[in-house]
Amino acid sequence: MHYPFRIGIVVTAFVGVLVSLTGCDSIWGSKSDDTTQEIFEAGRTPPSLLDEVNYVPLFPFFDRSGDGAFLESPHDVYVGYDSFIYVVDDRGLHILDRSGRPANFVAIPGGGSSVIQDRKLNVYVTARRDTLVNNRTWNLPVVLKYADITTGNPQITSIIWHPFDDDTRKFQLPDPLDTDEQVSFTGVAILYNNNIFVSRTGPLNEPGSLVFPHNAILEFNEEGINTQAVPLNPARESLRSAIGPSSVMTFVQPPQRESFNPVKHFAIAQTPPDGSPLRFSVLSILAVETPDGIVYRPDSDKLSITTDTTRGSGFLYEEFKFDNPADITFAGDNTQYWFVIDSAKDSLFVFTANGVEGVAPPAGSTSRTPVVVSFGGSGDGSTQFSSPGGVAYSNRIVYVADTGNNRISRFRLNTDFE
Repeated sequence: MHYPFRIGIVVTAFVGVLVSLTGCDSIWGSKSDDTTQEIFEAGRTPPSLLDEVNYVPLFPFFDRSGDGAFLESPHDVYVGYDSFIYVVDDRGLHILDRSGRPANFVAIPGGGSSVIQDRKLNVYVTARRDTLVNNRTWNLPVVLKYADITTGNPQITSIIWHPFDDDTRKFQLPDPLDTDEQVSFTGVAILYNNNIFVSRTGPLNEPGSLVFPHNAILEFNEEGINTQAVPLNPARESLRSAIGPSSVMTFVQPPQRESFNPVKHFAIAQTPPDGSPLRFSVLSILAVETPDGIVYRPDSDKLSITTDTTRGSGFLYEEFKFDNPADITFAGDNTQYWFVIDSAKDSLFVFTANGVEGVAPPAGSTSRTPVVVSFGGSGDGSTQFSSPGGVAYSNRIVYVADTGNNRISRFRLNTDFE
């Protein structure tokens, strides 16, 4: 397949990276084909003439699964603390090495919707599972916890079930209700103590019901015990709402460290089931210690910065910025960037830690404001997407689960090539 490049955005060092990886013409093509010629022509551009900062594609994109077949609608991607790439699609969990080569595959009936790894190298997958209760088979949301994934002997060490392991149902009989089959676990995020936040979405319960509303962020400890439901509004839009939460993100991300700050700050992406737009679809929530315990407050700094146009030309808290944010992730290196993938806009958005759209200007630049590098568009081109579902980051590379195109796309800033 021919992947068009943007003229003038690929630095000479990028060519060096490509050349070092071109051991096989069947993968990269020969020097006589159009794609290779275009790469070399772009590489001849003098660096002084490069006045744009952009994310450029890294080829090949990954379309092979953990068992060597082709990916089938990959929904999420994560690069773990062990540097393996974890992908969930309609068939299950795929483990790839950093070059995209198959390492292992775990079949999951119905597939998985999101994936993440904790600091002890356990892997969490949100999925669905059938269970027989009262002579009826129920299809219910689960969080599967796997150990020994990369040893060739993966095993499930625990399962979190809705509603059985859901403490918000403690005043209700644990038997499933009809609405429980409409509930989904949509994401998992790791906390500093290896507890997890889980985003849950589903229909609101009837007024007066003793059942907690389905739209929520739940915390579970390492044993899978539900310790709290974060107090967010499931029905009314606010700066602390949880309306159809599609993803949850914390700031505990690879690379591995001896310890992380003992805070529970997080971010949430919201996708209302009726498709109606929200003023602010991605929210930053601060967990503040008080004498009465942790209080969850809006991140007002990210909102107030939008009034200062000297800080940038786009913002995380820009009104109606997103249509359907499917996933969010955080760069655990010194860049501290935020990445938001919007499945409706087929686009990837990049923000600084302050909530300004863009990345730091390159060395030597006279500009002090972040450079907007968000990109996308509908299609199968090298910088286009088709209903992307997940985003990950590792070692200056951004990975996108490009669901409709059945591939994992990879990108890197052209200023990051040395």
